[in-house]
Amino acid sequence: MGLRRALGLGLLLGVLSWAASGSHSLRYFDIAVSEPSPGVPELMIVGYLDGNLIVHYDSDMGRAVPRADWMEKNLDGDHWDTLTQLGQSQQQIVRGNMDRVRGRYNQSGRGQTLQRVYGCDILEDGSTRGFYQTAYDGQDFIDLDTNTMTLTATDTTARMSKRECEAGTGFEQLKHFLGDTCVEWLRKYVSYGRTVLERKEPPTVRVSGKEADGLLTLYCRAYGFYLRPIAVSWLKGGKVRDQETERGSVAPNSDGTYYTWASIEARPEEKDEYRCRVEHASLPEPRLFAWGEPGWKRPLGLSPTLCPTLQSSPLRHIPNISSK
Repeated sequence: MGLRRALGLGLLLGVLSWAASGSHSLRYFDIAVSEPSPGVPELMIVGYLDGNLIVHYDSDMGRAVPRADWMEKNLDGDHWDTLTQLGQSQQQIVRGNMDRVRGRYNQSGRGQTLQRVYGCDILEDGSTRGFYQTAYDGQDFIDLDTNTMTLTATDTTARMSKRECEAGTGFEQLKHFLGDTCVEWLRKYVSYGRTVLERKEPPTVRVSGKEADGLLTLYCRAYGFYLRPIAVSWLKGGKVRDQETERGSVAPNSDGTYYTWASIEARPEEKDEYRCRVEHASLPEPRLFAWGEPGWKRPLGLSPTLCPTLQSSPLRHIPNISSK
């Protein structure tokens, strides 16, 4: 797997981790590499609201740009100039952090990566929580336990960075950001874009099968749905068979909807005992599907749109706890 593809996959998995029906999430992702190359910038920063990309900065472009129509229409050039300056400043900080950590690991001659994922959630019951995690070369580095509001480090080098953070002002800034600033932004963003963020598009569901070497693999595919949270399960004789089910990630389509799948292996003579169950906020109750029966297609219709006004910078006051 190439570095560019690996970085993109890491971003996707992080974005898709927020799902919970009725909850909302604000996530920021920083990815830095020690040896940039064509197509792989030294630093990339992206922000997501409920899995929707809203802002992007990378060191190749040298500018922060909107990644949502309602962001672009409602924020003036001064706003994006400010985000650009913040991205360029972050680039200098990250470069120093990478050099310091590489030196401590005594690394040279190959590219390393430093990743951060941070943000906050508003849960179904109205409570909030922060999220902060870092990785170096794909391995856990420094994490924040938001229950105790303490940092944890994975090895000696990470513990050195942890102590540097705790000795300065970065840690207090991080806690304030996760507990106050981020939550305030998230509440505003959700209020601005509620119609878009909470729109419900029911899934199109198709069940198929493929027989080989005496085994039948049944596939249940759901696509074109929104909100993102969905449960796709295989049942045999009315009982859920989770341990035997293989599932794909819930991944985005280009139109803002999502798709996913689940498969299970069965004996061909037992195929009539299997049903795929799909649960989604757009459906009044779970639906069951069997191989050989007609699939179910979501009703056609226009998705609602909204053009909110965003007043706060999504990258403002982002702390970098790795800096001394």
